[in-house]
Amino acid sequence: MFKSLYQKIFRPKRVLFYRDVQKLFGGHLKVADYFEHLASSASFVPCVSLSDNSRMDASNPWFGKRSVEYLPANYDYVFLAGMDWRDYLAVDHPPNQPVINLIQHVRHADPAEDVYQYLTQRAIRICVSQQVADAIQQTEKVKGPVFTIPNGVDLPDLSLEKSYDVIILGVKQPGLSREIHEQLTVSGEKVVLVSEQVPRDLLFEYLAASRVAILLPNVTEGFYLPALEAMKYCDLVIVPDCVGNRDFCKDNQNCLMPEYNLEAILASAAQAKHLLQNEHVLTVFKREMGETLRAHNLAKERQAFLEIMANVKKLWAM
Repeated sequence: MFKSLYQKIFRPKRVLFYRDVQKLFGGHLKVADYFEHLASSASFVPCVSLSDNSRMDASNPWFGKRSVEYLPANYDYVFLAGMDWRDYLAVDHPPNQPVINLIQHVRHADPAEDVYQYLTQRAIRICVSQQVADAIQQTEKVKGPVFTIPNGVDLPDLSLEKSYDVIILGVKQPGLSREIHEQLTVSGEKVVLVSEQVPRDLLFEYLAASRVAILLPNVTEGFYLPALEAMKYCDLVIVPDCVGNRDFCKDNQNCLMPEYNLEAILASAAQAKHLLQNEHVLTVFKREMGETLRAHNLAKERQAFLEIMANVKKLWAM
């Protein structure tokens, strides 16, 4: 009797996720982190419903986990990100069901974007950077409380010989990345160009084997996690401003932030080559990169998220 009473009082909240993983993007990985944050707590039972089109291989962060039918009405809360709203609103769900909405890009505040329309839907919103939070709140469309939890990451330790002078991460800017690669190669640099997606463990090995990272994000990002990954493994990082990296990328402190054009990036590459010869300056950069990484770990992200989740009932009643 006491056991059943305890289970009734302390029943963990069931939280339903939905994912359409046709290709692995950073957004999927971050949603998977939030899934694991809930799984780490005795107060929640997260479940995921994968679309019929989702890849069922190791590139899917939920590979090996059971995919449930998408029936939000059977759950206490739902967790939505990106276009998950479309599927949620298309199925039966309780009219006052608490929704936790992860916002990963400033594009949510752009009326021309498909995700903009969902800002008027009531939700507890978690933004991955202050820039994202500011952007959506400035629309004056948002219904529900808005929180900022900067992205965290835990990366494996790797010790590899520095085989490359420069790595160019140009998946999002393949044309520009090829121009930079050509210019640096002509000048005698040993360069590895990553212009298409590769497995994360291979990318980390490339980074760990490179002294300088040149990162080419989209012009606007919500956070841009590769900057943290490069700070973990490379001696110096070059990354232009992309809005969402402003809180943790500091020019001439933990990275170099040139204007977003070929000439400026090449100038920063030349500057980095010079800085590599100055042990004192290099030590300062590495110390700042280490501090940045310590400030953005998954443990802090998890703690902040679970504190919000512990108060969902109160927040939803606001």
